Amino acid sequence: MNWDKIAGVSFLILFSELLIIRLLGTEIRIFAYLGNLTLLVIFLGSGIGMYLKKTIPLSWTAVAFFLLAALVSTTYILRTPRFDVKLFTGISELLAPLSESYVWQSLNTFSKTGAVLGLALTLGILGLTAFGFMPLGNLLGRLLDKDPRALRAYSINIAASLSGMWAIQLFSLSQLPPLLGLTLVIWALLFLEENPTARAVIIAVAVATVALAIPKVANQPYEGPTTFWSPYQKLTLSLINKTKIQQPPGYYLEVNNVGYMGLLNLGPEHQATVSASSKSNEVLFQDQYLIPYRFKPNPENVLIIGAGGGNDAYGALRGGAKNVDAVEIDPVIVQIGKKYHPNQPYQDPKINLITADGRAFMEKTKNRYDLIVMGLADSHTLSSSLTNLRLDHYLYTKESLERARQLLKPDGILVLSFEVPRLWIGQRLSKTVSGVFGYDPITFEVRSDGAFGWGGYFFVASKDPELLPRLLAEKPELAKFINAHKRSFPASTINALSDDWPYLYLDSPRLPALHLIIAGIAIGGFLFTRKIILKGSGFNWPMFWWGAGFMLFEFQNITKLSLLFGLTWQTNIIVISAALIMILMANWLVDKKAISTKTAFIGLMVALAVQAIIPVKLFNALSDLPKILVAGTILNLPFFFGGAVFSKWFKDAKDKKAAFAGNLLGSAAGGLMEMFSFLLGIKAIVFMAAAMYGLGWIAASKKFGKIIKR
Repeated sequence: MNWDKIAGVSFLILFSELLIIRLLGTEIRIFAYLGNLTLLVIFLGSGIGMYLKKTIPLSWTAVAFFLLAALVSTTYILRTPRFDVKLFTGISELLAPLSESYVWQSLNTFSKTGAVLGLALTLGILGLTAFGFMPLGNLLGRLLDKDPRALRAYSINIAASLSGMWAIQLFSLSQLPPLLGLTLVIWALLFLEENPTARAVIIAVAVATVALAIPKVANQPYEGPTTFWSPYQKLTLSLINKTKIQQPPGYYLEVNNVGYMGLLNLGPEHQATVSASSKSNEVLFQDQYLIPYRFKPNPENVLIIGAGGGNDAYGALRGGAKNVDAVEIDPVIVQIGKKYHPNQPYQDPKINLITADGRAFMEKTKNRYDLIVMGLADSHTLSSSLTNLRLDHYLYTKESLERARQLLKPDGILVLSFEVPRLWIGQRLSKTVSGVFGYDPITFEVRSDGAFGWGGYFFVASKDPELLPRLLAEKPELAKFINAHKRSFPASTINALSDDWPYLYLDSPRLPALHLIIAGIAIGGFLFTRKIILKGSGFNWPMFWWGAGFMLFEFQNITKLSLLFGLTWQTNIIVISAALIMILMANWLVDKKAISTKTAFIGLMVALAVQAIIPVKLFNALSDLPKILVAGTILNLPFFFGGAVFSKWFKDAKDKKAAFAGNLLGSAAGGLMEMFSFLLGIKAIVFMAAAMYGLGWIAASKKFGKIIKR
């Protein structure tokens, strides 16, 4: 038996998979926006490796991962002021017009040469990633194929994958850089490779990887950039250039190498300096962190969503707030704010700092607020590593704002600030807010050039529709400022945001050209691979369609659980762990012959129908533990029944390598099909998953239309 090797390679595949998704997403912007593209390529490489009959040495994986590490390390060097070269930024500008959506901030410098180089390197990275997983898939396929107890071996594969997923989460929580993890993976290959020549190559590559310039873990002197690794993203903290007089002293924080926020000294001394240098009082109204309190001075209870490093919290203290619930999803940003914010707002007892997803907190809290501030909660770079979803966009849906309105006191006010790079984004936000409150919000733009932040668009609405007009009549200076900076969005057919369609940066429900191009390349590569590389190998279509159904269901399940528990790293753990545990249970029952394939298929269809019928918000009536148990069971049942069918088919398959490989390639196809949520909405994905499972069931019949029990 080779169960130890099955466990080792299964652990390493999932650990490496999530590690590389994290590495590329934090260093190269395109991968942050198309996170599941990396996952697709990994499935593709693993699946092709399984199909290949020739043994592929693990030294290939070592070399591929080393080259990935070297390329990423090169970006660190070239980002230094000495070189002032942004190796991968050109690709973002090159592909932005094809995306038909605005997801990249404008780059001040654009080089055609840099774009071409960025494109070449990006495609090369995708190729290296696929290439690196081919030997791992090849080894796993060979081990599973020759094991006489197929289901037992498959159970070990699932259990080890589960441990690999937990290991990468613990690694991330330890705030360790992904390059360090990649180095450990290369060394770990020595425990799986038996060929002496391949082992010698792995050792040489491992030593070379250690020699790479791996970023330090938040222990540099504060005068220079300090790198932190949160469970979500890479954070870089540096001192603000004191030569820029218009900017207050403090720190500048980048997220995934993109400007995100300043930790600004907004104390009385700075205010006095700005006031003295100003010829009018208008500059004081441009203090974006005090603007909410121009409408609601000295509020009793305040809720801040997206508290970040502490600027909004300090703004609340300056505005006279008595009690503040400050919610921030990223625990490391919270740590940075506590330690480095010049004004130390998080040390004030009036600030109740909550590390959680903002939407999830609003659903859970029973507090009522005089003022709710949603302050630039968009990270511009952060996306879910397993889906096309943006982590922060569920804050701006109709359902989210309806909940915010419920949390307001009768005279409560909502202040939503956001960067509006395109007219239709402002139209969408305005339309969503007006649809919830019943009238157009007060909308104006603030640009303070760094004196009190960097500004944005403000959307202000009150639970009482007569409150704001009355308030502006009583505050002529505030009314004058708003009228001077008022921004209006003409009526349009732009759709509002909803939980079913949360894609803020897509101008309309459509399939973006960039995604279609990627799909075309993937399909072309698949057909080429089947004809040239995999010729003579039987292709397992039932497993292919089953894999596609699995990936589609996982996508919509992440969405639902995110709405229940928050789009956090914990949600990814819950979804993946639940899926793997359900599959383990199903595998055990199939091994004991306690469930038939036909029963499992019927159960799968019923479970998917329940998914389509039951609204997620129904589970919010439950307390925390019952919600986890009940929602976790009901929402994950399709994994159980689908896993039972898979296990029976896998057990009966003559070529288990081909069966597993077909499933992986189908999962890659399902990842591509997620893009239909851009067009049809997320609710439609469960029906697509049911269709894929149905195709798999039909493909498993001896004759088209004749369903067999197998």
